[in-house]
Amino acid sequence: MLLLRLLLLVALGYVVFLVLKSLLSGPKTRPRDAAKLGEPMVFDPQCQTFVPRSAALERHGKYFCSEECAQRYLAR
Repeated sequence: MLLLRLLLLVALGYVVFLVLKSLLSGPKTRPRDAAKLGEPMVFDPQCQTFVPRSAALERHGKYFCSEECAQRYLAR
């Protein structure tokens, strides 16, 4: 009986932990989510990924996911 109570307490604690973690982390928008919402995606030639246009940096007519990627690509 004591073992069953302990298991239920651990399971309840884990559920509370997951709920608090999801509430505190807030919403996250991934490129996949942006594409579902109809936002245009642009291609980053340095890291070979797609990025929502609103989050991308434009340098010399190309889009990049970060300033670091832009600098590496343009330094070639």
